[in-house]
Amino acid sequence: MKPRLLFLPLLALGQLASANNVTMGVPAVSGSNITFTIAWENSWNTNLAPANHDAVWVFLKRQSCTDNLWNHALVSTGNVHSVTGGVLQVVPVTDGRGVFVRRSSIGSGNISTATVTLVLQTPANGVDNFQVFGVEMVGVTQGDFRLGMGGDYQFYGLTITSANQTAGLGAQGNYICCNWGSSGPLPPTFPLGWNSFYSMKYEVSQEQYAAFLNSLTYTQQTTRMAANPNAPVGTLALTTPTQIFRNGLRIQVVGVSNNTPAVIGCDLNANGVFNEAADGQNIACNFLAWADLAAYLDWAALRPMTEFEFEKVCRGSDVPPFADYAWGSNLLLQASSTSLNNAGQPSETSTAFGSGLCAYGVSGIPSNGPLRCGFAAGASTTRMQAGASWFGAMDMSGNVWEQCIGGRGFDYSGFTAANGDGSIHWSGSATVGGWPLNGGGENGGAIIRGGGCAEGPNQIRVSDRWGILNNANQGRVWTIGGRGVRSHTF
Repeated sequence: MKPRLLFLPLLALGQLASANNVTMGVPAVSGSNITFTIAWENSWNTNLAPANHDAVWVFLKRQSCTDNLWNHALVSTGNVHSVTGGVLQVVPVTDGRGVFVRRSSIGSGNISTATVTLVLQTPANGVDNFQVFGVEMVGVTQGDFRLGMGGDYQFYGLTITSANQTAGLGAQGNYICCNWGSSGPLPPTFPLGWNSFYSMKYEVSQEQYAAFLNSLTYTQQTTRMAANPNAPVGTLALTTPTQIFRNGLRIQVVGVSNNTPAVIGCDLNANGVFNEAADGQNIACNFLAWADLAAYLDWAALRPMTEFEFEKVCRGSDVPPFADYAWGSNLLLQASSTSLNNAGQPSETSTAFGSGLCAYGVSGIPSNGPLRCGFAAGASTTRMQAGASWFGAMDMSGNVWEQCIGGRGFDYSGFTAANGDGSIHWSGSATVGGWPLNGGGENGGAIIRGGGCAEGPNQIRVSDRWGILNNANQGRVWTIGGRGVRSHTF
């Protein structure tokens, strides 16, 4: 195999004020150094409420030409990385699974092209291939926050404090309606949301999940796809021809049984030409079972969020009205996949515009489905118009269901703040201890929260826990996707 350098771009998705248009240049490798350019729009670092910042989680994969397998590439945990321009900084992490690139001081606006150089723990050997991946994140600051505030089977009005996090919470205590919670006590190691962490700004997109699939072996793909990797070109990877629901992931290059993995691309318009502008790369990826999402997060060196963290990301320290949505209001305006501008394109938006704009309430016909991640944000939108959470995460209410550690009748007390290590099992499954295997809100340890594009106004409320009655995420469903977080102190 001829050595080469590969590059997968970050997604160009909408943010609170404008499309971020994150771009990264082709990486160059010399010894222990890997260098690439990075740019994005509407970056921020603010000391005003919510006093947080955005960042890009950057991680690397390397492929040896001896076995063709993609493995996570470790980078230095020291302050040896660099970035030009003076506006950005590279923040290392203690496990070396990647870095955060973020603003170094208070400010906001576009980041013009900067050059990042990361230092590998193991020098390139001259024949390895490299891929650079990035996931947009928002910082979730340490502090108290309120649970509950209206919803079926909600947490009672409990404020999570440092004392709660230090002591933990009892099993199925009186802070949960009808005692529907973990069957074991939640120890101090369980992430209740009080500590700082990063959350993905957007739900996993179809392009991101395709990139994940394209780094797997044939055997791993058979587990993480609905189709066999050796199915014909054009075969839908996660669903069926009669149940598309705006998922355009298809087999672009046929795999060889038990040997060579397939190449997965986006072809939403099903014209046989992959990854065109209107092929839905930036649409939220639906049909993700719990095991699919967990494997993706482990591979990306992230982790699932807990139910507590879900409400923290939505609400922060804000005191919202009763039965609030993620944008801190009761206002609600329907966005539908039947009424779109530039359908399937990076600029896809709803024809509706106003406060509380949210993808919810569409009928279950195969032409309907989720919208572009961050679709409601525009050049001058407010938080309520963009559907943004307190910390700037998009689509926490509606579009696709989020998947969180939680639910009832399952002992998920062994889940900790440990991040994924960038590697998954040879069979295609996540390997982090304490992560539920199969999911499900009832006796499965992983609940769906926040509603999807087909749900009504009640299910998309921040505090609604209707998902404790539902194990749909044990399989692949057209309204379920997800996002992850990464534990980090800042």
